[in-house]
Amino acid sequence: MDMTQNSEASRSLTKVTVLVRIREGILDPQGQAVCQALHDMGENDVFTIRIGKIIEIFLPSSEDTEEKVRLWCDRILANPLVENYEIQGIEPVRQQPMSV
Repeated sequence: MDMTQNSEASRSLTKVTVLVRIREGILDPQGQAVCQALHDMGENDVFTIRIGKIIEIFLPSSEDTEEKVRLWCDRILANPLVENYEIQGIEPVRQQPMSV
């Protein structure tokens, strides 16, 4: 293990979970398709489905983590014209996640 890997392994990490959903009043074609598929299967008691996404971000712990993630959400992770986002959780990571 080189010095870079060693210092990265010793830094504490934080996991941030962000929920991104289509805004109320905006058409959700993916949700409509799933709802129709359920109706086709005979599940006619389903009224509506809205599809969203969960984003998990692992980053070094810092005091400005939430501020940083909100900036990322505003700029790239959510489309503010049609989506809302909510930071669901900020928690310490007990085990190093696998890198991409």
